[in-house]
Amino acid sequence: MDQEFYSIKEVAAVFAVHQITIRRAIKKGYLVAIRIGGGKRSPYRISKREIEAIHHSMIQSLASKKG
Repeated sequence: MDQEFYSIKEVAAVFAVHQITIRRAIKKGYLVAIRIGGGKRSPYRISKREIEAIHHSMIQSLASKKG
């Protein structure tokens, strides 16, 4: 199971949004993330698969609004 994970900062750069926006998406359950380490303040990591799924759904949403 070799999977890539990205930080909140990296995901924010991919979607061209602020890091707070990514944190809110995680908190509201729109984006699935895991914490590395066991603490409450441990950093989040988001899988590449999750980023691709969100990206795909955004594209599908835009395509359905077209026309």
